[in-house]
Amino acid sequence: MNPPKQWVIYEENKPKVIRDIRDGRMDYVDLSSWGFLDRFFAFLIAARFFEFCASSYPSPRVKVEIPPWFLLAAAIQMKLHTENAFYKLKAILRSGSILSRLGFNIGLKDGGFNYKNKNQRLIPIDQDTARKYFRDSDPDKLQRWFNVDIARWFREHRALGRTGIFILDQSLIPLPDNPNYENSSYLPIDDDGNYVDISKLSANERRMIKPKPCYSLTSLLHLGGDEDYFIYAAAHVGHGSESALLQGEKLVDGFMANFGKGVIKILIMDKGFIDGAMIERFKKKHKIDVIVPLRSNMDANLDAMSLAMMADQRWQTYRRVTDSAGNITYREEIVGISDVRSWDECDLALYVGLMRCIDVAAGSEHIWALASTKNYDDPSELFDLYRRRVQIEERHRQLKGCWLLGAFKSTAFSLVVAHIIFVLLTYSLLELYLKKKGLERLANRTIESMRAEEALGKNCSIVYCGGYFGIFDIDEYTDIIINLSEDARRRLSKWIKQFRRRKMRSPPSTIKSG
Repeated sequence: MNPPKQWVIYEENKPKVIRDIRDGRMDYVDLSSWGFLDRFFAFLIAARFFEFCASSYPSPRVKVEIPPWFLLAAAIQMKLHTENAFYKLKAILRSGSILSRLGFNIGLKDGGFNYKNKNQRLIPIDQDTARKYFRDSDPDKLQRWFNVDIARWFREHRALGRTGIFILDQSLIPLPDNPNYENSSYLPIDDDGNYVDISKLSANERRMIKPKPCYSLTSLLHLGGDEDYFIYAAAHVGHGSESALLQGEKLVDGFMANFGKGVIKILIMDKGFIDGAMIERFKKKHKIDVIVPLRSNMDANLDAMSLAMMADQRWQTYRRVTDSAGNITYREEIVGISDVRSWDECDLALYVGLMRCIDVAAGSEHIWALASTKNYDDPSELFDLYRRRVQIEERHRQLKGCWLLGAFKSTAFSLVVAHIIFVLLTYSLLELYLKKKGLERLANRTIESMRAEEALGKNCSIVYCGGYFGIFDIDEYTDIIINLSEDARRRLSKWIKQFRRRKMRSPPSTIKSG
């Protein structure tokens, strides 16, 4: 029978470590400098994010062998390194700043958690331990945690609701042609995940479109005070053929049930969410004003266009493009029509904005329409808001291209969901850290207090001895070393030779807790 898995908690005890160093004894030493991860994790610690995670995450384990917050921190760091392969898992708490703030570090004992590891490790947990933890996490509970608990944490830190502008969207995530991906669907999509409407193609063109497996990601994205600040407030991962309308409605209703009226003020959607009854309910029940483009054959669109062509309607220039000689080559003109009531499924007075796009060089023009449940004095306000919807397309490009949103290393649906949710979470946490100056100042104050407590400049040494660690200014550490006794120097010299042969800083498996 195997003994229970164990680990060593290295407690901070600088006086004890100093005594051991002066006796020429240490287990290992590490160097640390202040970098971006230090600051970002200091921010998360100052905001008590990991404490919140420990109490709210739906852990799949009844017996707690590794604190959930540590595994979540590992997942977040993996996403910061754009890694989805657990075998590349990096050590989490290698920074002196983070160590001093938490008051302990984690090491290994007797070959790891299950005593079976024969080689020394460079990370405090086995990669398979983390992989199995998230593989065993229930996908539905994980998504509910993100949509309810994490959204509440963002709300409490004033990351949601100030502007009240949200974007509802669905994106398709293409997969390798592998039938083993759980809960995936085959759809006609291009390499970027864009749906191809084969009904509009010829027979020959349809034969060239091969259905591909994919997942769908329905998301509720919050826009901050400027176009570069975004927080994912809710998400749903499902098979590619899931209804965008159904999942989007569930996300909004769920968000409203948890946070009440007044958080979502304006909801921007695309044509995939056109549903008059839903829009009417959002307005009447949730007090949400919706902005959505109209299809060209809709009565509300046709009636608004008829009214716009009347002599008393004045079109205004919204945007224009000129050539090098100053001649206008392209221009956009807009007009707003109030009190449009010809949408039978939506018993509301709508404001419809029309945009006329004129290509002077080609001699062509076309008109498209936006509908809103809010009345605007100036139609440019409506089109300015809808233009912000293109930002979610940029977010998707970033997530897929830079954050490797679809780079799945497993066909297990639970790991697929975990990867997507933690990408969205890490992205949103970074947005919060980088854009919210008040919380950035909080993180900076945390770092300054750490520096004061540790008497650190830019760099420091972390020394581990017999279950304890201490953090030293480089000058302080050097002073201790050069003043060792002869016996202590010989013992330390022997340790250094062994250390150099190992060529690693991980502690030996025979370390005992202090």
